Formats: sequence, C-alpha cells, structure tokens
Amino acid sequence: MGDDGDHTRLDLDAIKSMANGLGSIKKAFDDIGKLERYAADLGDGDLADKLSDFADNWEISREKLTGEVDALAKLARAAAQAYEEIDHQLAEAIRGAQAPKSKGN
Repeated sequence: MGDDGDHTRLDLDAIKSMANGLGSIKKAFDDIGKLERYAADLGDGDLADKLSDFADNWEISREKLTGEVDALAKLARAAAQAYEEIDHQLAEAIRGAQAPKSKGN
C-alpha cells in the first residue's frame, strides 16, 4: 500500500480532462455525416449495395457508441464535481476543527 496508508488520492484534473476528452469524442461522432450519401457516387451495383449495408450498420453502431461515450463523459463530470464537493467539505471541517474556540463554549 505504500506510505499513503488508507488515504485515497484523486487527480481531479485528470478526471475533468477525461470528461472533456470524452465529450470531444462524442461531438466528433455526432458530426460524422451519414455514409449513405456516398453510395450514389458509386452508381448501381454490388459496391454501392455493400456501402449501403455498411452505412446502415455503422449508423446503428455509431449511435450506440455515442450514447455510451456520452454516459461516460457525464459520469466523469459528476465524479469530479462530487470529489470537489467532498474536498471542500473536508477542508471546511478541518478549518472548523483548527479554529480557536471561544471562551463562551
């Protein structure tokens, strides 16, 4: 376990960066145009049919992947926010414990 004992260390910047990166990946997938539009350039025939089949499968897979990436991005953002809130609460508790007690207490 090393010298840290039971302490947990988190790299909030890395978690935030991951959330932003996943958000960028989702946006890139959202911005990809439909492949079906290229089938017309291939004319009639097997190649156009194959591209059309691939485009249909790709669209379904892309939508699933985009949804999963978006869910992971939201989870990472929520985790970073929760860890920041916990860190803030712990800092407040430590400051409160270290504050001099008034004589009336």
